[in-house]
Amino acid sequence: MWNKLVILLCVLLLLSIKGAAQCCSPGNPVGGIGNLGTLNEKTLKIILTHRYSYSGKYMEGNKSYDPYFVKTGNFNYTGILLAYALSKRITTELETGYFENKSQTYVDGVLPSKKSGNGINSITVTPKINIIKKNAWEITTGLGIKYPVGAYNKEFNGAIAELDVQPSTGATDFINTLFISKEYLEKHLRFFLYNRIELKGTNPLQYKYGNLYATSFFVSYSASVRWDFIAQIRNEFREKDERPAQVKPYDVVKIPISGSEKVFFSPQVNYNLNQTLSIFVLADVPIYQYYNQQQLANSYAVSISIIKKIEPKSKDKIKTL
Repeated sequence: MWNKLVILLCVLLLLSIKGAAQCCSPGNPVGGIGNLGTLNEKTLKIILTHRYSYSGKYMEGNKSYDPYFVKTGNFNYTGILLAYALSKRITTELETGYFENKSQTYVDGVLPSKKSGNGINSITVTPKINIIKKNAWEITTGLGIKYPVGAYNKEFNGAIAELDVQPSTGATDFINTLFISKEYLEKHLRFFLYNRIELKGTNPLQYKYGNLYATSFFVSYSASVRWDFIAQIRNEFREKDERPAQVKPYDVVKIPISGSEKVFFSPQVNYNLNQTLSIFVLADVPIYQYYNQQQLANSYAVSISIIKKIEPKSKDKIKTL
């Protein structure tokens, strides 16, 4: 019965693969598999992440073009995620972060030659409920809310700067997640399927980022007590952005130069210092990108995370390494 249910869920997830994203769209980019499922009761997990992302080319459809306005875009982001298990089946996550910079440099002749924003992003709260955790299977779903606390309307030379240098969207978003995993202890293998939907709200400037649909498939291999190696394929689809129509304000207009579909390959390495502390490194490499009209496209991203797990004390607990 469980096998049929899991197969059905996997099919539904794969059918839902559609998504898109601008090069540096605001978000909470804490990646990896360290924060996907639920924890043991009364366990606290802390994930501190730094991420760097770089964009250096234009694309229209799936074809590349030389930069004609923005030469490069990049950001440095530091985020923290706290996860606490209220019970065996419920884990609540709190996530926030700070952009040290969200920058764009422009081609020769454009002034100013560079614009950059920085600041806190948003606060995301996501309760997760475990549906199944049995016979090496786990199925967990979550419903969350992302509340903006950072600036979305920073100005340069008296005008509101481009969206891609604002640290926040200025809108409240709603999040739905679904996580499925299967573990093969004797082979040191784990398989994961993770689906995330972000339904975007409208900010005070009446601008709405496109909804995001992302599906990831992971394979994890434990080479030893210390080392874990993970391969991830992730599909992202973002719908077009929207703003009010100028003639009929109650109507909305979809922004033609927005929305995209991307597929990333993300190799990841996890090193366990002991049973409660680990270091996690990953890279995002786009292997397919499709953009509506000409947009600045992703080139690569890298991140490093420190993961600390604090479990309730137990007399029977095995000592850490």
